[in-house]
Amino acid sequence: MAGGGSAPAMKMSDVFILLGVTFLLGGLFIHGLVSPVKVDAADDSFTSGASLLKGDSMQFTVDAVNQSSFSIEMFSEQGIVVLSESYNLEGGESQSIDFEADEKGFYSFSVEFSEGAGEVLVDVDRKLLIDFIIYPLGAICVVFGMAKRKDEQGKEALDAVLEPSD
Repeated sequence: MAGGGSAPAMKMSDVFILLGVTFLLGGLFIHGLVSPVKVDAADDSFTSGASLLKGDSMQFTVDAVNQSSFSIEMFSEQGIVVLSESYNLEGGESQSIDFEADEKGFYSFSVEFSEGAGEVLVDVDRKLLIDFIIYPLGAICVVFGMAKRKDEQGKEALDAVLEPSD
């Protein structure tokens, strides 16, 4: 400690409890904080990508703010165009486009508005629920930490001053 004092060592049960709670809260942030991206014709296109396994799917939802024309292109790792579609929407309309991966790899995509503006939301659906493994790991860490804490409290020595009786 900076003041020259000393602090007791952190107990292993506290480490597991903190680690488990961090996993659980981190998982909520990873899966819960998905927000649409605003794109318009004046901006560059919205580009990104995702690693997909065979059978995984991506869903693009485009909400038009005004009369809009946009195109979606998706590329495989080798640079081959696997999806290329164009749409025209009126203001307030929405279009959903689905893509399913035929083979595993990194797929990049581009959403470009040639006219108008809109919001793009990309949702990746995994065939295997690997993304959700963090929740059981967090729960196991919390339960183990609580059990270890209960075990440590049972073995704790009591500090007592024994005085002789008269």
